[in-house]
Amino acid sequence: MQTRAHSLSHRTAPYHALRSPHVFALWLALACAWPLCAQQPAQPQPQTAPPPPKHELVLAADRPEARYQVGEKVVFSAELKIDGQPAQDVKLPYTLLLDDLAPVSKGELTFAAGKASVTGEFTKPSFLLLMITLPEGTAAQRGVLAGAACEPEKLAPSMPKPDDFDAFWNDKKAQLDAMPFQPDLKPIPAQTDDKIETWEMVLNNINGTKIYGYFAKPKGNGPFPIYMEVHAAGVYSLNPGTVSSYARRGVMAITVNPHEIENGKPQEYYDPLKNGALKGYPHIGRDSRDTCYFLRMFCSCYRAAQYVSSRPEWDGKHFVVYGSSQGGGQAFVTAGLCPKVTAFASNVPALCDHTGRECGRAAGWPKLVDYPNGKANPGQLEASRTFDAVNFAYGIKAKALVSAGFIDRTCYPGSVYAAFNVLTGPKRMFDTPRNGHECTPEFMKERATFVDAELGLTAAK
Repeated sequence: MQTRAHSLSHRTAPYHALRSPHVFALWLALACAWPLCAQQPAQPQPQTAPPPPKHELVLAADRPEARYQVGEKVVFSAELKIDGQPAQDVKLPYTLLLDDLAPVSKGELTFAAGKASVTGEFTKPSFLLLMITLPEGTAAQRGVLAGAACEPEKLAPSMPKPDDFDAFWNDKKAQLDAMPFQPDLKPIPAQTDDKIETWEMVLNNINGTKIYGYFAKPKGNGPFPIYMEVHAAGVYSLNPGTVSSYARRGVMAITVNPHEIENGKPQEYYDPLKNGALKGYPHIGRDSRDTCYFLRMFCSCYRAAQYVSSRPEWDGKHFVVYGSSQGGGQAFVTAGLCPKVTAFASNVPALCDHTGRECGRAAGWPKLVDYPNGKANPGQLEASRTFDAVNFAYGIKAKALVSAGFIDRTCYPGSVYAAFNVLTGPKRMFDTPRNGHECTPEFMKERATFVDAELGLTAAK
């Protein structure tokens, strides 16, 4: 029996042992049970969550131009489809804001047959902004916006120009004018040929700092018009293609980095700056006008403009500056500091009306003044006025093209109008009632026409 048990345990029983009916039955039972014992328990199949319902929400004022007079009402229409069908008995939260700061009304909208509406009334020159919030997970941009304006041409700056504003900047300009430019121009072979010359450029700037940019011009002694481009917020390299493309059209062109950083470096150069020394740069030193980050930036605008207009190739008649967002604010600054500028285009400009909350409306980017406990930080409030595009605008004689987005929550349209309204030269506002902080194709087409005309490349309209 020991031998048989041992043989069975190894499943190698000799033939004569398997002939025993008892042993054979036991062996057969074990053999049949073996695959069942070896099987793993069934694993539950993961359940795939159904996709969230697709929400399509469209908001609009009841006038295409979204413009009204004091005492008039605006009716914002809202149309909602869920998975392609008009929403029925669906409630969504809404807020109606005055000047993107103070709630006028808020609550829930009930959609019937896919439609709902919100009404607001204008009691003074201002902007109304409607925001309807979609359910979590239904859209990347959860807040859908619509805006309307009431007599924005009557909006005044939130605070007066500082008494010593001009004296402060005249002193900085005198310091810069006393310094030699000492341009360091390094040819860029890939952007240079028998018709144009393109350089990587470094100039001296205030307090021992440097300006990094690109400069290009047609070959020859000119005379040539000037195009200057200033840039939006962020930490990045500029592209020499911008200036070389203008040089091919017979224009002397310059572009400067808003920061004291080199251009044309690998991304590994910019990432540590963006996440380190230049993280949150707009608020660096904002407690004093002598330490504010924008001091060096604004001086670089003036310095670059002075350099390019001092060159003998300039025709002395055409000098156009363009920028968007932070660059739009710098365009105001450049035209304000350098009277040689003959025209500028500014798309959704930042750096406008930093003190807006003092009169109950939103300030423009970068919200330079903190309001702990509802009251302005006094040092920041005073310093911000020295770097406000509104205060540069007072002295601008150059022709201007400016844009404002009625649903722009980065550069609130009221702050843009506050700067636009004090311009004393020829000017035109390009409203984009259904757009926010962006370069719309419509404005960029208008900008190109304006810039070309002011450079003398086409007949002025």
